[in-house]
Amino acid sequence: MKWRALSVTLLLSLLVTSCKQHTRTIPDQCPLKILTPSIADQKTAKVVCANGLQLLIVSNPSISNSGAALAVKTGNSSDPKEFPGLAHLTEHCVFLGNEKYPNNEGFSHFLSNNNGIHNAYTSSYTTSYLFSIKNSAFPEAINQFVHLFIQPIFDQEDIDREKNAVHQEFVMHPNNDLRRVHRIQQLIAPQGHPIQRFGCGNAFTLAKVKSQDMHAWFQQHYHPENMIAVIHTVEPIEKAVKIFPKIFSKIPSKKNSLSKKTFSLPETDLSAGKLYINSAVEPTASIKIYWHLYNTSQAPFGCYAALAYVLNHEATGSLVSLLKKEKLITGFDSGFYKTSDSTGNFTIYYQLTEKGEREYSKVLLHTFKYLHQIQEEGIPAYCLKDISTINTLEYCYSSKTDLFRTLQEQIADLIDEDLSTFPYQSLVYPKYSPEEEQNILKILSDPYQAHYVLSTKNPENWQKAIKHHDTIFKMDYYEASLPDLESYKQAFAQERMALPQPNIYIPKNIEVTGISRTENNEFPFKPQLAYKDSGLTLYYCEDYFYTMPKLTINLRMRSPNISRKNIRSLIATDLCSLAINENLLKEYYLAAQAGLFFSTSLRGDGLNLEVSGYNATAPILLKSILSSLKPSIEKERFDIHKQRLIETYQRKISECPIRAGMDRLWSYTLNDVYSYQDKLSALQTMDFEEVENFSKILFEQLHVEAMVLGPPSKKQEQELVTIVKDFVSAYPTYEADAFYYQRQDKKISNIKIDYPLSGNAMLLVLQDTHSSSIEHIVATEMMFKWLHHIAFSHLRTEQQLGYVIGACYHEPLLCPSGLFYIRSNAYTPQELVAKTKTFIEEVALSPEKFGMSEQYFSDLKDAYIKNITDPTHSLESMGLALFSLAFEKASVQFSQPNQKITAAKTMSYTTFKTYCQEFLNQKLGSEIPVYIHGKDL
Repeated sequence: MKWRALSVTLLLSLLVTSCKQHTRTIPDQCPLKILTPSIADQKTAKVVCANGLQLLIVSNPSISNSGAALAVKTGNSSDPKEFPGLAHLTEHCVFLGNEKYPNNEGFSHFLSNNNGIHNAYTSSYTTSYLFSIKNSAFPEAINQFVHLFIQPIFDQEDIDREKNAVHQEFVMHPNNDLRRVHRIQQLIAPQGHPIQRFGCGNAFTLAKVKSQDMHAWFQQHYHPENMIAVIHTVEPIEKAVKIFPKIFSKIPSKKNSLSKKTFSLPETDLSAGKLYINSAVEPTASIKIYWHLYNTSQAPFGCYAALAYVLNHEATGSLVSLLKKEKLITGFDSGFYKTSDSTGNFTIYYQLTEKGEREYSKVLLHTFKYLHQIQEEGIPAYCLKDISTINTLEYCYSSKTDLFRTLQEQIADLIDEDLSTFPYQSLVYPKYSPEEEQNILKILSDPYQAHYVLSTKNPENWQKAIKHHDTIFKMDYYEASLPDLESYKQAFAQERMALPQPNIYIPKNIEVTGISRTENNEFPFKPQLAYKDSGLTLYYCEDYFYTMPKLTINLRMRSPNISRKNIRSLIATDLCSLAINENLLKEYYLAAQAGLFFSTSLRGDGLNLEVSGYNATAPILLKSILSSLKPSIEKERFDIHKQRLIETYQRKISECPIRAGMDRLWSYTLNDVYSYQDKLSALQTMDFEEVENFSKILFEQLHVEAMVLGPPSKKQEQELVTIVKDFVSAYPTYEADAFYYQRQDKKISNIKIDYPLSGNAMLLVLQDTHSSSIEHIVATEMMFKWLHHIAFSHLRTEQQLGYVIGACYHEPLLCPSGLFYIRSNAYTPQELVAKTKTFIEEVALSPEKFGMSEQYFSDLKDAYIKNITDPTHSLESMGLALFSLAFEKASVQFSQPNQKITAAKTMSYTTFKTYCQEFLNQKLGSEIPVYIHGKDL
């Protein structure tokens, strides 16, 4: 719901007639203020650097890491015709050395040595770079970051190596239906349209790219007038505005840069009004309807947001509700996104049932009936108001969480909003006129102007279609007519479908507890037992960290009839959960729109209900949900839920070979854990009667475990205890033993998996089966932070073994353990394992050769402790973590985070290094290689 309109830049009004330019401050015209106590000290400044680059500076003395993001307002839609993917390849190569810092891994090594991370990505009309790092290293890091954009070397050997990395990234795309559909959209786009270019690039399209080609591209597009940036720093704002604009001003201005290309409405659009068909590789069928929109630089983006708000409405009587009732769809989404400075797409996307896959024309007919109704009645004015109010609340009561995610969100919005008003116009949409609304609805209600892409595995849908072949994705796709277009154009609903009502769940009176965050040397969360009897255990954790007027509740309903020993009971719980969630969304859709989250799912050996949102409304919602919560499943909806769960299991099996390997690893190593293939096989034999009988006995007896994380309030704590007690009192209760996973006793030498799509992978598990002491857990967690950085550097950047490469600590194996992972189309799983083993042996032989030192260990330790005392989890994620400490261990483990801090503080470098070498040399436990063999292309 964010407005991304490009306003006229303030830069022109700020330029002066003198020859020498200076940094100039832009008056802040955003009236919104942060009201959350934990980040109330945050201050911002908006400046235009001497070279014309616009910079947002955010100063916050309480952040644990600093960071920056920079966007170039050019993307792959501007690729040269002879080099599709050049913008993407340039994004990779910018990191590989410049005149001042020529080492091709210098920046990434500096970040990894200082608890830093970085990323970059290319879209149709932007290229974005971002990083975060510990505060003390930020001054040097920002200097190195800015020099990425000053005289890059673009060494030919480095470029050729990165071509392989881009190709490895590309080869994953044909396995993904969203990518395949997007590729079809590229192929059928009107001549000259910005999405027409193949933006990723691969070994073939980039084969002839030379250093001089990349330099020419860089010189044309990478200049400060075409950039915008944001930084987050602990420096006081007065100091920050003096330091950082000078650094960004080092990027040289290019006065002769080319002007932006404007895309105008084409004379002909041969693909409009036709159906194109993707031969799907994933289990879920879908259909996408979209319209190319032009001259969107000054478009009424609030109108697009309000229309999407109406279309996405799921309450009884709505379009989505009707299509679900007729068993045509299982999921829906709609919205507008920009494809260039002057163009955009409005998209409607349906996930189809098997019936919907056959009868997609009915889906289209109902869609245009609803669009015609909206065109006739108009979009209710309160929709735009509600959207803006919700967005305003989310901004004003936001909290510091993951800086990296914050940078991603801010740089995306900064590209499309005038810096002076940022982020106001991305949140609060300007009103649009009735004429603007009607002009938009006139286009979107015309089926002849729409484009249609069906993704299906059913050959009957393309038997009579024209076959096309794409040489880049090496895939067939199909073109067919839509004989019912005129029916869609004339379609009007005899019975009116429901429009959204004013949102009653938007909180009116929000109270923020008057607390301030203090420097904490311990884990900042201390849950306290609020209530306990034979049927209920509830903990309440007062939040002095996020300090938002929000809370999160996790409530697990355990039943003797849900057993980890019985796979069918687990699958039946999954099915009941789908049915419950569908009913909850239909009943409380407006609550979801108003910042409340609610969902049920299988967790361990129970049905978990999660509710989160504003503390003014979340308890009311919880009470309402619990008062009518029934684990029943309707006979007429059973086949839909079963098919949806089949597709979910199938997708888990095929979406990623690394995840498929982890799934099989857990089923081999943990008691009563089943692979998705096991679940799929069992699910296919289950019928309605079995699941109905299960649902009837599910709540015969209950034992409820609950964790609440929210503002300090005894009144609210007691209110929530009462709500949950009233729910539990309606059922017989029982004493339940603590639930926690346990390792199998059998020894595993290796695991081999056949992956259904192209792409090989491997996992190499290393473990300490001798001791699970807190010291060994801490040493292993810290070690794998280090191993991830050096594995990426040596196995990906240097050896180019694959695109997805790394290492991570792996808690599910229930001992100090971790794994290396690689996804690759260039090597067999056996070759990947062998090369990884060689790398591990070299690291074990000489850790210092790979950057380990007393200073590095000291920094690693500080970062590890900081991640505990100042976590980057969201409120909801922390609620889940606290629930796990309370209810998913052999005993309550609230002290574990502080025990880890103590163990890290007292650990010496010699102890750590010795442990690492013993661990890597398998003196503490045997390795488990997992070989994932993909399907040959």
